[in-house]
Amino acid sequence: MSDSNDFLNFLINEDIYVIDENDVTSTNLSGENEPEMVEEAEVRLNSPEKPKHEILVLFDNPSATNLSSDDLEYLGKILGSINLSKDHVEFLNVAGASAPITDGYKYVIAFTPNHQLSLDKSVQQYVAMNLGDTKVIIADALRNISTSTDLRKKLWTVLQEVFVN
Repeated sequence: MSDSNDFLNFLINEDIYVIDENDVTSTNLSGENEPEMVEEAEVRLNSPEKPKHEILVLFDNPSATNLSSDDLEYLGKILGSINLSKDHVEFLNVAGASAPITDGYKYVIAFTPNHQLSLDKSVQQYVAMNLGDTKVIIADALRNISTSTDLRKKLWTVLQEVFVN
């Protein structure tokens, strides 16, 4: 059998991913330039391991694992307004997941009323509250905030209270 990728070009017209226990690499057999990928935020699995960052962002996206590129871009602007970036945040899609583990996080921002946190159902949105040692902010979905001046003002007020003052 030949080790040449040319033979595989006739059989497979898409990228092949070679998965090693400690490393994941991609091989493009077609020889064409790969399309530029939209930056995706690392989405944390709901596990008890120690968080890498002190902020957890919860979102609800039943149709995909990650935030949409528009929501991710808008979130980047929100985080930039409080001198943070997407690189300093962990993400968890609560769609179809069990209650999020918030231990070890200093802050949790839920951009979904379907956050599944262990909070009283009467908790108000856009009010900072404590859940153990974690400061929690519940807000609307990013796409709703981006289209509403009132929601943007509410979010800005609570972010100022928690992160700036």
